[in-house]
Amino acid sequence: MVDDDLNASLHEALAPLLNKQGPINWSPRPIDASAVWNFCESVEDGNPVYWDEAAGEASRFGRMIAPPQALMALSMGAWWLPPFLKERAAAEVKDFGPIPGATSHQIAVDFGFGTATNVTREEEYFEPFGPGDGRLGHADTLVDVSPIKQTRVGKGVFLTTEMDYITEKSGTLVARARNVLLMYDGSTGREG
Repeated sequence: MVDDDLNASLHEALAPLLNKQGPINWSPRPIDASAVWNFCESVEDGNPVYWDEAAGEASRFGRMIAPPQALMALSMGAWWLPPFLKERAAAEVKDFGPIPGATSHQIAVDFGFGTATNVTREEEYFEPFGPGDGRLGHADTLVDVSPIKQTRVGKGVFLTTEMDYITEKSGTLVARARNVLLMYDGSTGREG
């Protein structure tokens, strides 16, 4: 059984974030050939338009591009930064204002749903992207919050976020992703 007061309080806390696109969050580095090649190596993708400038220029794209499925990897934050860059990045994030995905995640944690499981991620690609486009930016929008539900892994809430991805150089919308995240209390488990 789900506590109606908890459900109402959680939804009240999340309501200001719903259907409001957050600021653009830029990747720490521009897309370059070595990042594309590292991704292709990890997934063993030998498409010449990802590896060779001449092949890319001769293709319908007119240039070397990145595999579309590299979108998330190329836009991820850095795993480690020296302290001065970490401080600079933290100041930039603070200046952005609330990021709906990250803020909703923290609100769910504050309500006792501290374990996250990605349920689905769908990506739609509009334009190619790759070296020469600068950094990838994404802005997310919290588009749906489920009622608190009892799942097999524990009581939790499903947060659905849409992310628009753009290139720094031209501001071109290159992709849109839809992500469903289950935030749950892993200590509750399955009932009886």
